[in-house]
Amino acid sequence: MIIPFFIPHAGCPHQCVFCNQKNITGRNRPVDRTSIPLIINQYLGTRAANESVEPLRWEPSRLGGTLMTRHPAAIPPRRDDRGVQIAFYGGSFTALPMDVQREYLAAARPFIQNGQVRSIRLSTRPDCVNGDILLLLREYDVTTIELGAQSMDDRVLALSGRGHTAADTVNTVGLLKGSGFAVGLQLMPGLPGDSAEGFHETVSKVIDLAPDFVRLYPMLVIRGTPLEEQYRDRRYTPLSLDEAVSLCRTALMRFEEAGIKVVRIGLQPTEELERPGAILAGPYHPAFRQLVESSLFLDKIRGVLKKRKDESDTAVILVNPKDISAAIGQKRSNVNQLKKQFKLRTIRIVPDASIPKRTVNLL
Repeated sequence: MIIPFFIPHAGCPHQCVFCNQKNITGRNRPVDRTSIPLIINQYLGTRAANESVEPLRWEPSRLGGTLMTRHPAAIPPRRDDRGVQIAFYGGSFTALPMDVQREYLAAARPFIQNGQVRSIRLSTRPDCVNGDILLLLREYDVTTIELGAQSMDDRVLALSGRGHTAADTVNTVGLLKGSGFAVGLQLMPGLPGDSAEGFHETVSKVIDLAPDFVRLYPMLVIRGTPLEEQYRDRRYTPLSLDEAVSLCRTALMRFEEAGIKVVRIGLQPTEELERPGAILAGPYHPAFRQLVESSLFLDKIRGVLKKRKDESDTAVILVNPKDISAAIGQKRSNVNQLKKQFKLRTIRIVPDASIPKRTVNLL
């Protein structure tokens, strides 16, 4: 489980053309540092009033607000929460003043010390990491750092208002891996000035960096961003849904073949994001990853059906049980397309635990 804390735009030294964290996350200000312990307890299902522990003590902080000071040993550990991580998302954490970083981390630290939480993860920019910052993060049990790389093309980065270069990403990934951190990279197909070929080149360069995982966020035109003006002036044309699915399908296959996990594809649906008018254009779908994975399976099943020698009007496809939904497609879209293309009366997609994930076999 990940306990997320959003710090929208906090620390960000640039205004990216695509970014409006309020409309993306539904939050317009960073989380109050004094509320972090209480929110963590809510996620963990604990309440100080229901535990026989020393009460919380709150003391003034020199940065304003208060800090929790009870001893970590006073908080009873829960063994079933040892896989929990606390995450700071939505801003550039390491671009915050060091004392502010320390206060955020200190608010979470007691839960790590007593075993309720395993570690901390955070997101930041490729050009806002150095040795002193990494020492601080290591001191407070940060283990995973995600970088908003977005592209490995300097021209695309400049047109997107990122304010960093591809070399910054290369250098920082090396620094993080050399320091023992797990590294994630966020990529955005469809950025201004990018192309399908350019994005595939970005994927190649990211594979060379060998991060632990990546996230893929196709570019959307969000209300209240500089990109909105470019879109209205017809200076920017977003990807179609089919184009975005195709790009992400290829990227997903290539990353998985390279042993790199793709932990998310598409923005997380939020109430704010799905309000009418929040997204002006672009390939948004609340189940975008499923579209991508279904497209991948459609290609795989087509491949095995083209090779079959049986001319009957029925076919049985075996897939791993975890892949059943993606193989069938939303509203049985894959099944319907395959029946039409191959003139089949019946096509059955059957779970078989012996079949490796992402694999299809013809029975």
